[in-house]
Amino acid sequence: MSKGEKYSLRPLHLNDKEQGMTFWDSVARGVAVLTYWETYVAAIEYLAIFLVPMSLVRILIDKSSEVSVAIGCLSFIIIPVLQVFAITVFVLTLSPIMLGLSEDASWSFPWMILQADPVFMLKFVGQLLLLSILLAFIPIIGQIQSLNTLILGGFSLALVLKIIEKINPVVATANIDPIPGFWFIVGILIISGVLVWIGFLLSAVVLAAMESIEEGIGQLLIFPFIALFGFIPVFIYGAWLGSQLAALK
Repeated sequence: MSKGEKYSLRPLHLNDKEQGMTFWDSVARGVAVLTYWETYVAAIEYLAIFLVPMSLVRILIDKSSEVSVAIGCLSFIIIPVLQVFAITVFVLTLSPIMLGLSEDASWSFPWMILQADPVFMLKFVGQLLLLSILLAFIPIIGQIQSLNTLILGGFSLALVLKIIEKINPVVATANIDPIPGFWFIVGILIISGVLVWIGFLLSAVVLAAMESIEEGIGQLLIFPFIALFGFIPVFIYGAWLGSQLAALK
C-alpha cells in the first residue's frame, strides 16, 4: 500500500465515548462520503470497469451482424459479472472511508486481494452474482435497485471486516451485528430514495450548465455523479458498521 493508505483500528470520525450511532448519525456520516474527492474518482473507475466492456460489445455487434447474436448472448453473462465485480471494487476501494478507518481510499486494496488469491475473489464475485440473480426473481424487492445495491455492497463490506480480523485477530469482527433492524433498513431505503431523487435533479441542472459550455461534455462527466447516488445506501450502512467497529477498540 502507498504511504497514504495506512489504517488504524481507531476510526477518525468517532470519539472514545461513542458506543453506537443513531440512524441520523449514520445518514449524516454516510452522506459525508460524498464530500471526498476519492469517491468521485472511484465512481469513474466503477464506470470504466462496467461501461467500457459494454461499449466494446455494442461496437462489435454493430460491425459484425454475423456474430451479433453470439456476442449478444455472451454479453448477458459477462455484463452482470462485470457489474458485480465493479461494485465489489468500488466498495473495497472506499471501505476505509465508509468504515471510518481512514480519510484516504485504498486504490490497491481490491487488486491486492485479486492478485493474492484470484480464486477466492472470483468465487466471491460469483456468489454475489448468484445473489443478484436470486434477488431479481423476488417480487417487488427485486425491482428496488437501491436495496440490491445495499445488499451487494453490504456483502463486500462484510468481506472487508473478515480481512481486518485476519490481519489483526485482536479485533473480533464476529461480535459485529451485520444486519440492522427492520425499520433501520426501511429508513435507509426511504432516505436514499429521497437523496437519489434530489441527486437526479441536481444532475439535470449540472448537465444543462455543462452542455451550455460545450455540447457533449456534460453527458460524459455527469455519469460518475449520477452513479454515486445509487451507493448512498451502502455509505449509510458502512457508517453504521463503522460505529460497531469503533466499539471493539
